[in-house]
Amino acid sequence: MISLSKNTVSATAAANTIIGTLTLLDSTGTAYNANWSLTPNAANYFNAGGGVLQTLRASIPAGFYAIKVRANATAVNLKQKARFVIQVS
Repeated sequence: MISLSKNTVSATAAANTIIGTLTLLDSTGTAYNANWSLTPNAANYFNAGGGVLQTLRASIPAGFYAIKVRANATAVNLKQKARFVIQVS
């Protein structure tokens, strides 16, 4: 399972503003370090890496953006993907 701590950001946020923390969890709730990626259409506005979701550029138009996040654990064989809706207001 992948969790995202927050899914809202200001439309006037600067580039590289952290939106929320990404966490990869197994079925017992244990968290793992992971390599993160997003679907290509999210890459125009958002970036995932280092355990955070952040803005890729400044001044994202207000709206709701569906993204798909993929995680690949670095220490164990665990891969997950999840969908989130990011609200830019």
